[in-house]
Amino acid sequence: MKVLTMLDVERMAGARRAKRVRGMSLLEIMVVITLIGLVTAAIGVAVIGQLNKGQADTARNQSYEIAKALDIYKLQNGSYPSTGQGLGVLKDPPKGKGIMDEIPKDPWGQDYIYTNPGQKNPKKFDIRSKGNDGVEGNEDDVGNWSE
Repeated sequence: MKVLTMLDVERMAGARRAKRVRGMSLLEIMVVITLIGLVTAAIGVAVIGQLNKGQADTARNQSYEIAKALDIYKLQNGSYPSTGQGLGVLKDPPKGKGIMDEIPKDPWGQDYIYTNPGQKNPKKFDIRSKGNDGVEGNEDDVGNWSE
């Protein structure tokens, strides 16, 4: 009969431990999936917020560009167009060549609204986008006025 030394016992225990490779439990997997979902949701909210801000900035910049074209129109014709004439006169003026090839649409695919005299710019005119919701006259409207 062979006498086992302490070193032999430790080797056998180590061999048994090496054979018992433990995987992840269902609870651990669920925790990891939940954490991934939370991180993804947080990133999604941040990206959507930046997209909305970018669209509003684009609409504001386009309204300022249209306002510059209207200033050129005034230099050529002596006055700004009436609200009834609208922005179409920038493309097809009553005399001379058009100032703009196309009147841009806002980032949400809607036409810009031109009013002369303006509500926000009473001494000049307003160029306004209805904003993300498509409803005129609420807080998400964007135009050629300072916020």
